[in-house]
Amino acid sequence: MNGIRYFIIGFLLVALVNETEAGIGQTSGLFLQIAPDARSTAMGETGVAHAQGATIPAWNPGNLGFLVRSSFSASYFKWLPYLADDLYFLNLSYVLPVDGLGTFGLSLPYLSLGEQKNVNAAGEILGSFKSSDIAIYLSYGTLLDEKIGIGANIKLIRTTLSNVDKQAGTSFAIDIGIKGKISSRFSIAGAIQNLGPKISFTNSDSADHLSRNLKIGAEFYAIKLESSQFLLAVDLNRLLLHNNGNILNVGMEYWYKGFIALRTGYIYDPEGDIKTPTFGGGLTWQKYCLDFSYTTASTLQNITKFTLAINF
Repeated sequence: MNGIRYFIIGFLLVALVNETEAGIGQTSGLFLQIAPDARSTAMGETGVAHAQGATIPAWNPGNLGFLVRSSFSASYFKWLPYLADDLYFLNLSYVLPVDGLGTFGLSLPYLSLGEQKNVNAAGEILGSFKSSDIAIYLSYGTLLDEKIGIGANIKLIRTTLSNVDKQAGTSFAIDIGIKGKISSRFSIAGAIQNLGPKISFTNSDSADHLSRNLKIGAEFYAIKLESSQFLLAVDLNRLLLHNNGNILNVGMEYWYKGFIALRTGYIYDPEGDIKTPTFGGGLTWQKYCLDFSYTTASTLQNITKFTLAINF
């Protein structure tokens, strides 16, 4: 029985890889790749196997079937603060397990790209405009048995290049994910994200592929006691673009008495020139949890994230 279960997991992960091969190309909607929460960011932007609570849909909807409590989370952070003060990311998410039916979720990620000057060919300033990205996720996950969870997201995506002359594009996409618990301490998982048609812009004949992504990861509890837990995580990410390599993410988390957490990790992305450690922590009191993370690198300089979660 265990052999059949592991075969199903492996088969689905391979099927996900093959599904994406024809979709490699120029992309839009890269904001969908931004790590939306402080916990996973502090752990080296890992999460496909260990994401918890309301942030699960952003990482792998296959985890949703294992949820036993509803959860709400809100994240906010300045995006690339060294470039401009009005670039920020906001993510709201809610998940609800329903006995006998599975777990349902709703998420809203929003990226403000700030205000920019509208300059003509002669260098004259004609005013200003604002750009932004937004998506709405509808999520569902369930268990095939007590050790295998599957799930999916349906996304509505809108990219606004200019709010003045209504340069905007819309599309939709789906994510598919799976998680398998090999034991009480070890799990593997995989997800394919942003499968959908190109984004077409209102006043343009051009259209861009969505930023499709493959994630495969694992979690291992080196310590799992009532007083403390020590979690190790690794993700392998691949943006399905021309000439893109793999991104390796590793992370660690230590919880003491379910009250305070310390986290660290490392992001290794040679193609994107990101090779940086990450740090963070968390505090839990009753049903409330506050997480924070800090990342610094040449392309991710001084990004501090905060996430507030409520578990009902």
